[in-house]
Amino acid sequence: MNETQTLATWTSRLKLGDIPEKIREQARLFLLDNLGCQIAGALMPWSQSYYNVLKKTRSGTHSTVAYFGDKLAPDDAAFINSAFTHSNESDGTHRKSNNHPGSVAVPAALAVAEYANADGAHFLTAVIAAYELQIRVAWACAPFLIQRGHHPPVGVGPFGAAAAGSVLMKFDEEKTLNAFAIAGSHSAGLVEYVKSGGSVKRIHSAIPTAAGVRAALFAQAGITGPRSILEGEKGFCKVFAGEYDLNRLTEDLGSLYHLPDTALKPHSCNHGIHVVFDALDLARDHAPFTVDQVKQITVYTGNPRYFVHVGSIIEPEDVLGAQFSLPFSIAMRLHHGGRGVKGGNGFWDYPNINLKDPKLIDTARKVKCVVDQEGPWCAVDRGIGLDIETTDGRCIREVVLHSKGMPQNPMTTDEVREKFRSLVDPILPAGQPQKIMDLVDNIESVKSIDELVRLLVAPNRK
Repeated sequence: MNETQTLATWTSRLKLGDIPEKIREQARLFLLDNLGCQIAGALMPWSQSYYNVLKKTRSGTHSTVAYFGDKLAPDDAAFINSAFTHSNESDGTHRKSNNHPGSVAVPAALAVAEYANADGAHFLTAVIAAYELQIRVAWACAPFLIQRGHHPPVGVGPFGAAAAGSVLMKFDEEKTLNAFAIAGSHSAGLVEYVKSGGSVKRIHSAIPTAAGVRAALFAQAGITGPRSILEGEKGFCKVFAGEYDLNRLTEDLGSLYHLPDTALKPHSCNHGIHVVFDALDLARDHAPFTVDQVKQITVYTGNPRYFVHVGSIIEPEDVLGAQFSLPFSIAMRLHHGGRGVKGGNGFWDYPNINLKDPKLIDTARKVKCVVDQEGPWCAVDRGIGLDIETTDGRCIREVVLHSKGMPQNPMTTDEVREKFRSLVDPILPAGQPQKIMDLVDNIESVKSIDELVRLLVAPNRK
């Protein structure tokens, strides 16, 4: 017991120098990736809706809205920047716990760093702490949290955002514990959107980000909360997950970092679809074929949970549906004809695709998703097997266990930068993206986070 207290103690004592350089290096890459998603996400139509609501109804002077440059209260700026980051299914995923830690950690840390006049070293420390808290809580409750219908980012995100705020406002153990305790009362989020639709999923990182920042501000003001918010009889783990492993909350805390288990996303759709893209690219390289030669594509897995999020939609009604549709996303890639990051499933591809294109729908209908628990594919419990039957009688087969971007097959620094440039080059002035990359590379030496914030705003957009 006392897991909440243990996490609060660790968070309050965390120093950048205590964190291994390898973790800091990965955190810088994740930071760049999230900033790219945040800036580009500002231009999504649904992002504009959230932005317009907050711009009309809220005020503040402390923290900056990315791309536009407005100043809002820290929790409101954190909300909108997180909404931008998670707006188009491009931010990273912790697959083991079905979580999106970066789209909470970075916007929360950015908003509070500006509010607290923090430097780059404290900012990076806060980002790492926020990743770690979210992942540990989600991992302690995996897979039961999402199986019960709770979307992990909304449930665990408040703890991560509260951790970021606690580091940046230099809380002691007691204030940090209260920030966590208050954050627990903000936990929420349901995954009914995968069954009956709606666009609220787009703010499933924003809701907890604002909540955690607000929790830290309340703790600073002296508000208190239950000391066993995670492990208690009526605490988060038991109430939300039912089944859980409390050891995962604190196991090897301080020596084992879970941040490297986070996967980055080369493509702007549900991460479960990415491995199919890799298999499709390999198949076309090994045995070239055209989209007109496709008779049927069968995607196999031995994991009965694999297709829950991505296998049921064939003819999507909206952009989010396309991003969660394995058949339609395959059709997009085949008709585009490209490979890798530029293969037709990128950030700017999904919002501009014609969802009613008869050629895309016809190709999507040729895709079958099969869970094979007895046959030759039953051992494929990670990744997928792909069978492509062509009109000229060929059967092309590929197996890919780990998609590009997964911890077992990580994106290189150059690939992360390529993705970042693909996101922001179309909307920022020439030279500004490079300045952001250079500054992120040297974030620990930045004297004021304002140096970074200024670069996240497009000129003349305020």
